[in-house]
Amino acid sequence: MPATVMKDTAAPSAQTSKQAAPQILVPFTRASHEHIEPMADVTQPITATSTALGPYDVPAYGYLRNIVLDVQASGGTGTGVAGTEDSPWNIISEIALIDVNGAPVVGPFSGYDLYLINKYGGYSYASDPKQSPMYSGIGATTGNFRFLLRVPVEFSAREGLGALPNANAASTWKLRITLNPASQVYSTAPATLPSVRIRMYLDAWSQPAQTDLKGNATAQQPPAIGTTSYWSKTTMPVSAGFNTLRLPRMGSLIRGLFFVFRDSGGSRANGDGAFPDTPALYWDTRLLKQYQKDLWCHELFRKTGFSAAKESANGLDKGVFVEDYMHDFDGKIGGELRDQYIGTTQSTRYELNGTFTSAGTLTVITNDVAAASEIFVN
Repeated sequence: MPATVMKDTAAPSAQTSKQAAPQILVPFTRASHEHIEPMADVTQPITATSTALGPYDVPAYGYLRNIVLDVQASGGTGTGVAGTEDSPWNIISEIALIDVNGAPVVGPFSGYDLYLINKYGGYSYASDPKQSPMYSGIGATTGNFRFLLRVPVEFSAREGLGALPNANAASTWKLRITLNPASQVYSTAPATLPSVRIRMYLDAWSQPAQTDLKGNATAQQPPAIGTTSYWSKTTMPVSAGFNTLRLPRMGSLIRGLFFVFRDSGGSRANGDGAFPDTPALYWDTRLLKQYQKDLWCHELFRKTGFSAAKESANGLDKGVFVEDYMHDFDGKIGGELRDQYIGTTQSTRYELNGTFTSAGTLTVITNDVAAASEIFVN
């Protein structure tokens, strides 16, 4: 809470009364405005081979918040068409958002990874992309589908925290996308493969005017400008039996971690069963949590409200376990004051251990925040 200010009950002196009132600084998100504009619109047939698209220049405008993707497949025909486990999200085999210095801020990872980030990353009230009125899964007689996802940059819409400068048309952000071959998207392919249209949109904050309508000065940029939220992933081999898995992405503030187990065939279907019954999370040898995995799933339900059957709309996902540090304000993922972020250095040991019932791989999707200055709410 803000510090208590005691009033001076003595009458003001003549000198004090002549002093000007303190200047009000209008917060950035009050002075700025939300801005969305088309960025690119490309249509590409799904083929038997992967297809690289882009890179696409992000339009220079204000402060970058997100890139919105509207992915729609149409024109397919057939009977008994069925998608693979991660479809339709995995039409994107790789996506990466690259900053002006050529470094990835989001990715590279798959469309399914991006789906998980949208669902559990704490960015919106209605966070399950399957619940969007625009969503449609693989059509049984067409193979057509549609979904919308965001490539996130900003991580606190209340303040604009994490939005990054994007006003230099000579040095632009870039979005790179690669499409999967049909065999990765369909377990039973349509007779006529559809084409995929990807419409991309810039989601940004405008540059505020110097003053508001009352003449008050305005904040010209988001707080702690330069603070950057990174999304990355690491895939580690897991053997049947007891494993201690050390996470490599250390050195910043950890906002969230997603653990995705796949068996040796690459499937998540039995991921819940193969995952340790009572996993443990350690931070520099200190035990953070050790609980039965069903309780872990219950805690995830409690913070998201996802209560339907797994893999269904409004349901959790098989083989996916989310450990977040962004619910300290109201108990919901994304309801955060940032007090629970895990501080790390390059030497920090963050480990997951437990007994896996079968061999496979564990993909760890990490959201870490590199703070340019103070980001905590006092």
